Amino acid sequence: MAGNELVVTAEALNVRSAPSLQGQVVHILAKGATVRRLDTSGDGYWHKVDAEGITGWASGKYLRATSGAAAAESRFPWFAIAYAELGVREVVGSGDNPRIVEYLRSTTLAAPYNSNDETAWCSAFANWCVEQAGYAGTDSAWARSWLNWGRATNEPVTGCMTVFSRDLNFGHVAFFVSRAGDKIKVLGGNQSNAVTVADYPAARLLGYRLPT
Repeated sequence: MAGNELVVTAEALNVRSAPSLQGQVVHILAKGATVRRLDTSGDGYWHKVDAEGITGWASGKYLRATSGAAAAESRFPWFAIAYAELGVREVVGSGDNPRIVEYLRSTTLAAPYNSNDETAWCSAFANWCVEQAGYAGTDSAWARSWLNWGRATNEPVTGCMTVFSRDLNFGHVAFFVSRAGDKIKVLGGNQSNAVTVADYPAARLLGYRLPT
C-alpha cells in the first residue's frame, strides 16, 4: 500500500512496546529517519513500524509519507500528508479518536461537535491536510464549501479536491486518485468511518478544484 514508507518529523520520536504513552520506550528515532508502517492502532493514532530493525509503536502525529511513494503521485504536498493518515478511524462507542478531533478543530465548527468523531468530518480532514501542507483551506466542516475554494478544472490530477453531492444540500469532499468508467477513486476522511481510499459514483460529482 502506498504511504507505508514514513519519515520522522519530530526532533526525537519514541518507539514504544505498545500503542500507548504507557508503553516502554524501546528505541528513539531522529528527525528525518525513515520507517516502514506495518499496522495502525484501532484509534488510528499509533503506527506499528519497523524502525532500523526494531519493531514498535510510534505516534502518527510525527510521521509523514516520504517524498517517494505517495508524494511522488501528486504535485500537491497535502496528498502525501493525507496518505500518512490512512487507517485513522472513529472509536466505536462513546470514545472519540483524538486525531479526528484534531481534524475537526482545524475548522470553525463549534463545541460540542468539534470534539465528537461522529460529526461528519470529511471536510475537516481535507482542511487539516491542506493546512498541514502550509496552504489555506476553507476552515469549514461543510463539504460543499470546497466548491468555492481555488479554481475549477475539468481535468483532475492526483490530489486535487473532488466534491460530490450527498442528499439535497450535503456533500462529500476528498482527494482525487483516479477515474475508471463511472467510478471516481478518492482518498478521504469519513469514508466508512475512516481515512481510506474508496470509489464514488461519477454521477454524484459536483466538481474538481485546484489551488489558485
